[in-house]
Amino acid sequence: MIVALDFGSPETLPDGRAVRPARFVPRSSLPASAACLIANGAREQLSRLLALDLETEVSEPAVLDARARTVLFAGGYAYRVRGHGCDAFVALRASEAKRLAAAAFGELDVSGDAALSVLERATLERLAAALTALCAPLCGAVRAVQPESPERAARESETYFEVRTGGRVAASVGFALTRDPVEPPPGEPLTLEELAEVEIPCRVEFARGALDVGAFSRLAPHATVALDTPLGANGTLFAGDAPVLRGVCGARDGRSAFAA
Repeated sequence: MIVALDFGSPETLPDGRAVRPARFVPRSSLPASAACLIANGAREQLSRLLALDLETEVSEPAVLDARARTVLFAGGYAYRVRGHGCDAFVALRASEAKRLAAAAFGELDVSGDAALSVLERATLERLAAALTALCAPLCGAVRAVQPESPERAARESETYFEVRTGGRVAASVGFALTRDPVEPPPGEPLTLEELAEVEIPCRVEFARGALDVGAFSRLAPHATVALDTPLGANGTLFAGDAPVLRGVCGARDGRSAFAA
């Protein structure tokens, strides 16, 4: 888990100025790509099971406080996915569960959070099974899936994001983790010994000058160009584009040489 700079609600100072106090808030380290992968899978599964063309959007993964989790899970349905790395939860508020279960029977305008019938509950279980199967990217290899009480799910979850469907059925499905992913520690810096076999291109620049556009356009083979650098001036050794040393240019054993 990491923290991010945020700003609270405006506060009025005695001099009349409105200031938003700065604060650091927890921010999930769950990659947005993982949440998008779950959203795409949820769209495909729900579209197949409901025989509808659905669109989905996903909220940014967030680390929520206990009060927010209680509100999100209250009175709904939760399923625990026991994974190799941690546990995940798939959560549906009562109204969302009612809407999705009814959509399976072609009822697209259902609202309210009335108790599910036996048939609707069986339908919800089938929908939930398809959604919990998507959780491997979040919690590792799935070992078991079981219903969970919303209260316990709210108490044990930490990271949370929602997949929201659009189109003919508007509903939200919550996905939560019992712990935020741990960021891998930074690796050890490379040593010179590990870089010993790397070749670095080098060049030596021993003269510089400038030409106006007219003189440049008249350049031809065998032309003589007078440079600004004095004869015999030191050259500069470059490693890539970085200047490294200044020294004397010459020859040794029939090859150009440079002595610092």
